[in-house]
Formats: sequence, structure tokens, C-alpha cells
Amino acid sequence: MKAVTKPVYILLFVTLPQLVLLGYLTFNAGGLNMASIVLTGAVTLLLTGIFSIYALIKRRENSTDTRVFTAISIVYAFFTAFMLLFNIDLFNITGFVSPRLVFVILCMIPVLYGIYGTAFNTTPAEKSNDTAGYAAGLIAVPLIWFVMMNIISGINLNAILMILIIAGVYTIMLLSVKTLLVWRQERTDSELKSPSTKRYYIITTFVSLLLPLGGLAINQGNAGLWSSDTSVGMFGDFSSPAFYIIAALNGLLMLLPTVKDKKLRLLAFYLKAVCYTYILYFFIVFLPILPLGLVGLIFYGLGIFIFAPAFAAVWQGRHIIKEWDVLSKAWGTSGIIAVFCAGIVTLPVCMISTFWGDKGNLQAAVQYLGYNSVEITEPVEVDLARLERALKNIKGSYDSTRGMMGFDSGNTPIISAFYTKFILDGKIIAQHNILALENLFLDSGHNLIDVNLANSNMVHNRVRLADMQGKTELDEETGVYRSRVDLTLENPAVEGNGEYVTTFKLPEGAYISDYYLDVAGDRKEGILADRRAALFIYRKIVNTRRDPGLLHYTCRNTLELRVFPFSEHEVRQTGFEILHKYPFNLNLDNKIISLGEDAVQRETAVDGAVLLSPLQKAGLKQVKRTPEYHFVVDCSKNSDIAWHTEQIEEYAKANNITRAEVIFASYKVESHSLADMKQTRFEAECGFNFDRAVRMILSKESSKNFPVIIAVSDNMPGAVFPENIYPLSDRFPESPCYYALNHDLTLTPYSYADNKAEGRVKNLIVKPVLNFNGIYVSDNNECELVPGNMKLDSITLTSNQFKNAILLDAAQQRYLLNGKPDPLELVRAGFRARVLTPQTAFIVVETPEQERELLDLQERILNNNEQIPTVTLDEPPLFICAMLVLLIILFAKIRKKSLKIRLGLD
Repeated sequence: MKAVTKPVYILLFVTLPQLVLLGYLTFNAGGLNMASIVLTGAVTLLLTGIFSIYALIKRRENSTDTRVFTAISIVYAFFTAFMLLFNIDLFNITGFVSPRLVFVILCMIPVLYGIYGTAFNTTPAEKSNDTAGYAAGLIAVPLIWFVMMNIISGINLNAILMILIIAGVYTIMLLSVKTLLVWRQERTDSELKSPSTKRYYIITTFVSLLLPLGGLAINQGNAGLWSSDTSVGMFGDFSSPAFYIIAALNGLLMLLPTVKDKKLRLLAFYLKAVCYTYILYFFIVFLPILPLGLVGLIFYGLGIFIFAPAFAAVWQGRHIIKEWDVLSKAWGTSGIIAVFCAGIVTLPVCMISTFWGDKGNLQAAVQYLGYNSVEITEPVEVDLARLERALKNIKGSYDSTRGMMGFDSGNTPIISAFYTKFILDGKIIAQHNILALENLFLDSGHNLIDVNLANSNMVHNRVRLADMQGKTELDEETGVYRSRVDLTLENPAVEGNGEYVTTFKLPEGAYISDYYLDVAGDRKEGILADRRAALFIYRKIVNTRRDPGLLHYTCRNTLELRVFPFSEHEVRQTGFEILHKYPFNLNLDNKIISLGEDAVQRETAVDGAVLLSPLQKAGLKQVKRTPEYHFVVDCSKNSDIAWHTEQIEEYAKANNITRAEVIFASYKVESHSLADMKQTRFEAECGFNFDRAVRMILSKESSKNFPVIIAVSDNMPGAVFPENIYPLSDRFPESPCYYALNHDLTLTPYSYADNKAEGRVKNLIVKPVLNFNGIYVSDNNECELVPGNMKLDSITLTSNQFKNAILLDAAQQRYLLNGKPDPLELVRAGFRARVLTPQTAFIVVETPEQERELLDLQERILNNNEQIPTVTLDEPPLFICAMLVLLIILFAKIRKKSLKIRLGLD
């Protein structure tokens, strides 16, 4: 095979494929614009001409220069990658064979030829017969690895082409490193290893100091390319000063002259081992993503920095081995092993001790949310810096944003994942609670009320409800009415990609038992699934513009219906079934239909709850209780507490209020009387824990008074609102809302059900109430569920679907009162009863594959208590990276042993 390395063969392996490429583009240029033709043709001719001239001039020589082979590989690999990434018009042309495939094949022939030539010229003569296998082995390492990973997650032609190119570029760089090592071996070993030479200091300064610090700086310096967050870099978040300090310390240690004092030299060896852990970390981080990230980096002129950890790991590894050999003579091998191991574990131990402190700090912070606790514990101090670090890493692990290099740009690779699992003890924390903690302690101002499932490309407010029909039938077996509601949805616009979104309310005692959606003319029944899994799958399907439909609770008795997508002027059918015993009017987008007009009102009771009918309420006695005022002062870090207390004084004076409770709330709460309010000193800090204050107030039962809760704040949207509070607020049906005090002393009511603000009022909203066996209920013409005593460890269902729905509703309230907001038992019981609950959702998906993905995700959530993913990760896990390194080492050893055996035989 030596003949093919002659210069004349460049005409066969480089010139000829490029001429074929030019001919193909010339005869198939119908889809190209003139700029694309000129650019592609000019670059192709220029490159081909350069290498063809070299081939013609050197045609009589026996071997091509190694640098020319390397140049062929690098030039055509970069040329191919550049065209694929930045000249999209090149592939607008059509043909029997994919133009992208033709382009890649014809361009990769020169790349592979250059790789072979470089490998041949840098391989010793006794191994020259194995050059092809050697080059193939180099390519196979990244190629097979990433092909296997993509086969698992789904592969297509584009992925294969990019993998081929990346594998080629990766191989070129490996060969370049090999060439450098060959050059090094031609010099004396001591010339590079000895710290007394200029060459050592030059290489060490470059490899151990300038490259690491430059890489860190460029990573964060380009943060604006990926995010507005300055801590986000193209490779991840390495903004901590510790990364820069250790990098600088490591470089300086490597540049220290050799000291004669064996104790000082041992100390330096220990510190170098400490820093070597840092170098190995970056080597492991970049190893799995090195091939994928390389192509994009080169276009920004930063290709060298991705190899910096590998260079440093090799260079410093050799230096540490040399120091080991010298010091082991003075201290013994076992002593050096102990010192080296102590150095290697120093950084991990320091990190884990930091993580441990963050873990306790986070646990202290979570206590202040207290969504399901009505007891107020003694205030515990929270370290805000530690908490911010914890929330940033947890949030990043749940909402990963992949950069073009394949990294989680907001996370620190490996460390963030380990950190999150460690401080959470393998448990999960809802993303909503993460945002609530950021509001509570960092005053971040997140709006925690609205949930956005929409794709930014959707056409909003165009799809409308064209028609709504209802049909009610009595189920004789259960004595329950089943009302089927059929909706006709229409997109009147000429724009496609529309989504229908609406919310509607059901009265108490009415439950969704079925859902359907027409997909491509076929009626598909909804799948009752875990709400978390269903919302994730809906988001994912919407992003790929397929057909999903979703029906779920957003808050108490309020449901949201979403259907996507709608093309221009498209009409689609969807609908659902409602179980109920009493008549009611359903209002959906201002279209109203009456359901169950002839229904007979009867009492419905289950073991643990009673559904009161309007007829039953008519026989109850009315009760009057007096209002008891509670002012909650916003004491967040940007709040003017003095101004708020003056507002309270003015409001109390205007409304003749002489007795009231005043609660000062930042992340912690502190209660005082109105009379003592002016003497109270409360520091403005963190966020506004309005939820905690409300729970503290509503937890106090009273037969004579009902609470009036008034928030005094200039930033209500940034407060931590009470959620799932209705089991407590239902004790006081006189007051269906809490209030915010305005500057003009009017009040803005907020509903306990959904925390939505209503119009301003001057006077309190007070509803009449009735006494039902010592329990206070609303005096209105509506059904009302009154929970009784029931077991909390399990839910025993009956054969009656409607009674099961009531039982689940009551169990939900009991769970909320006892600190279990989202128990798995409620989810599974909802599946068994086939009734929609706040923990479940009805969803229609288009394909069987999507159904399987939904059910698989649901099983992981329910069986392993997993948090839902927000991004599909195709990056090989860490243990695969370790296996890859071990396989490479094993391959090298086997090859070396085989060579020795062959030489012995010869």
C-alpha cells in the first residue's frame, strides 16, 4: 500500500472526487442561488488546484510529505463541515440520490486519504503493513461510540453524516498529537522533562497555565452567545473563582524549580496531586463530547482549547511520574502512594463537605415554604449564598439547555449532577417549588400563577369554539347522569400552527370521566395519565408540531383544555364526559349549555364525605360570625416597611378597626398586635412569604369569628402565594378571598382558588353561611362537598364510579390538610376509578410510539419517584466514558503484546 502515498495519487483521491463534485453541482444546480454556486465552486476549485499543482510537481517522487497529508485531511474536513453548517442552500437541490450524501462522500474521500497518509508516515517501518487498520481503529473509537449512542436514541442520515465528519476531524487531531510526540521522541528525553530547560518552561507555561486560564476566560467571555446569564458558558458554568484559582496555582506549581529539600519537594508533590484531580476532571468532562464539539469550535478559532485538558493531563502526568520515581527513593513507595492518594482525594473531600453544608441549608429553607404545614417552627437562619448555589444547580438539572457543543450551558458538568443528587438525597423537588424558593429568599419576582405550555411559534387567540353540544343520559345502574359535551373547534385564520386553549369551571360534585379528540379523521380516546408525565409529553409533541390534546386541572374545580395544531381554516372535533347528580350550566368561551335539567336532587354520601345538595342546604340554619382582621406586611428586601405600617394605620382608622393581628413576613413570619406594630423592628430581607402567613391565620378555628386577611405590599405578583389552601379556607366560607391593600385604601380581592385578582372594592366581600353538623358551609344554591373522617393510608374504592369520584375529592382535601400534596395513592386510585383528578390528566397523542413514551415516563415517575425530564439527553453517561478509556488502554496493550510476539517469531 506504500504506492498510494506517492504524490501522483493525490490526483486520484483528491482531484478526481472534487471534479466529480463540481460536475454534480453544475448539472443539479436548479435549487441553488448564484451566491451558493460561486462560493462552493470557487472554494472547491481553489483547494483542488493547490493540491493538484503539488501532485504534478512532485509526481516522480516516492512519498508525499506528512504535512501535505495532514493538510489534505484538515482542509477537506473543515470545508465539509463549513458547507454543512453554513451553506444550507447547497442542499436545496433535489435528485435521485441525496445531494448531502453525495457531497459528504466526495469530500470525505480526500479526508480519509489524508488520514491514511499521515498514519503511514508516522508509523514505524515494521508496522507499516498495519497502517490501514491503525487508521481505521482511530476512526472507529469515536465513530462506533457515537453511532451506538444515536442508534439507542434514534438515528437518521444527517446524524450519520455529521458523525462521519466529526470522527474524521477527531482522528486528524489524534494523528497531529501523534506527530508531535514523534517529533518529541527525536529529541532527548531530558530536554523536555527536565525543569531546567527553556523548552520545559515554554511548554509548561503554555499547556499548564495559559491554555487552562484562557479556556476558562473564553468560556465565560462568550456567555452572551448562549444566554443573558453571565455565569453561562458554551461548555458549562465554570464562573466560580475556585476554577481560576486552582488553574493558576497548578500552573505555578508546575513552573517551580526543583528544590533539594526533600520535605518541600514532597509538599510540592502533594499539591501537584491535588491540582492533578482538577486536570483529570476537565479531561473526563471533555472526553465524551470532544468529537461533537470540535467542529463548531474550530469555526470560532477556539479548537485548541478543547484539547487543553488532554494536553495538560498527559504533560503533567509524565511530570508526576518523574517526581514519583525520585521521591520514592527518599520516602519509600508506600509513603509516596499515601501522599499521592491524599492529594487526589483532597478536592473531592472539600467539595463534599461544602455540599453537606448546602444540603442542610436547603432543608432549612424548604421548611419555610410549609405548603402543607400549619405549625410555625422556630426561625432557622438560611445562608443565601449557599441557597442560591443549590437552587441554580437543581434548577439547571431539571431544565437543561443544550448548547451547540452538547453541554448543559448553565451547569457545571458532572459536578452539578452529583451535587443535585447529593443535596436532595435522591429525592425530587418540584420546579414550581424551586421558583417559589427563589422568590422567597432571593426576591426573584417569578410569576408563580401562570403555567405556559405553548410553543413560541403557535398562532394564539385565533382558534375558536364554533359549536358546543351537550347530551345527558341517566345511568340506571349507578343513578348518576353522564353528560357528553361535544366541541367543534375552528381556525378561521389563513395561518396555520394554531392552538386552542380554554379554561372552564365545574361545580362541586361534577367530574370528568372521559375525553376524546379527532386525529386525522379518526376518533382517539384520551389516556388517563399522571399529570406530570402528560404535561411533559404535551410540551414535547407541540415542539414537533404533532397532534396532541390535553385536559387537566389548573386549580380547584377549574380545568384547562388544549388542542394542537390547527392548519388554516381547519375544523376539528373534541369532547369529554362529565359525571354529575345535579343539574348545572356549563359555560365554555361564553357559550352556555344546560346539563341534566331533569335531574332529581338526592343526598349522596360515602364513607368519609357528604355531597350536600341545594335542597339539603335549604333546611340548614344560617350562622353569623364577626370579621377578625389580619394584616400581612411585605418585608422583602426591596419593601418599605415604614410606609406599609402607615398604610395599615390609615386603613384601620378609616374603618374603625381597633384590634387586629399584624404579621411581618419576609421568608420568616412574626406576629404582633396592631397596638404594638409601631414598636416592632423587622428587617427587610429576602422575599415575601405570604403563603406561610395565610396558613398560620387559617389554621386557627373559631365558632365566633372569621378571618379577613389583607396583604400590604407593592409587589404582590412576586409573593409566594398560598396554593391548595382550600381545605383551610373552606372553614370560613364567609370570606372566599384575601385582599391586597391599595394606596387609596381600597382593596383588591384575590381568590383562594386560583390566586387571581379581581376588581377593586371598598368594602369586604362577606357571604352568608350555614351550619351543617358543626361544619360551616356556603349558603347558596350550589352543591358542596363536606369531607368527614377517613383513613389516609389507603383509598378503598367502590363499584360506583361517581361515589369513587367523591371519595377521591374528599381524600385530596384530607391529604392536603395532613401534609401530603401529591400522593401516589391518589394517582393510582384515579387510574382505577378512571376519573380525572388534580394529579392526573387526559391526553390524546398521535402515534403508538408517543403512547409508549408517555406510559414509560409515567412508570418511571410512579415507581421511582422521578422528576419529569425537560430535555432528552443523548450524551453517554460517565461510566461509558470510563469504559471507553479502559477499552482504549486494553486495545493498546493487546496490540503491543501481539507485536512483541510477532517480532519474537520473526
